[in-house]
Amino acid sequence: MEIALSIPRLPDGDAIRRFCQRAEQLGFQAVLAGDHIVLPTGGTDQYPYTADGSFSRPAEEPFLETMTMLGYMAACTDTIKLGSTVIILPYRNPVVQAKMFASLDVLTNGRMICGVGVGWLEKEFDTLGVPYAERGPMSDEFLQIFRTLWTDSDPNFQGRFYQIDGIQFYPKPIQKPSIPIWIGGHTRRALRRTAVIGDCWHTTRQTPDFVAGNLPYLRQQTEEAGRDPDSISISLKRSLHFTDLGENEGESVRTGGLVIGTTQEVIDDVYYCRELGIDQLTYDFRVDGTEATLEVMEHLADRVLPVAKRLG
Repeated sequence: MEIALSIPRLPDGDAIRRFCQRAEQLGFQAVLAGDHIVLPTGGTDQYPYTADGSFSRPAEEPFLETMTMLGYMAACTDTIKLGSTVIILPYRNPVVQAKMFASLDVLTNGRMICGVGVGWLEKEFDTLGVPYAERGPMSDEFLQIFRTLWTDSDPNFQGRFYQIDGIQFYPKPIQKPSIPIWIGGHTRRALRRTAVIGDCWHTTRQTPDFVAGNLPYLRQQTEEAGRDPDSISISLKRSLHFTDLGENEGESVRTGGLVIGTTQEVIDDVYYCRELGIDQLTYDFRVDGTEATLEVMEHLADRVLPVAKRLG
């Protein structure tokens, strides 16, 4: 089982560089960057939200542009995989996005992961002038464009939103047949999207039991799409907090998007996830500051990562 880390909202380039390089040294699979262009100053009842329905992010939270940050991360590292968790497909022109990912895959000698989602924050869509109601169909079309541009020598695509012909698209990605596409989301539509075009179902802030309960549907849809279900890996992303690390003592919780518990409870959760058929875990950390973040990363690498690697 592989373990990746989500890039926290660290304050500056030096902190991001230290995070990525330490993750590489410790043997994590990947470091992955989230995606927002703007955030609302007011509240929202959309995901993610707190129990009382209020917006769960600080009003002035810094959010670096994802592709820019991935380029910086690429220059800071040599071997660790890099990617998005997840890039919101409708926010950027699909040909430009495909070019960005292909360029980074070449520059990193084949280390990119293209994690994608349709988006959820309506205010952000409105600000960018992108139709919120069309985000699903747009995302499906954009993914087909990615595959076409990354694999075809004479790319041709005639869709509802974009038409492509009479062009060449080089260089192609280093990874063959293409950069792996991780499909975010937890809905039946996300599962169908994974079945048709994804290499991995990368669901976020769900329980392992939720994932397991949806695997039969994913397998069915994959077979109906004429693909081998075993060719699709399963990834779960959640927030991690050790209650027995330093001063971080607290009550154990393993529900929804949270894994809050002792080191042994986190290890037990890794075993449980693997038994259910989950291949990959991605964590973000519930701590503040660069040093505290690195401390949690090192503890995770020392106590949990070897267990995950033994599980295969």
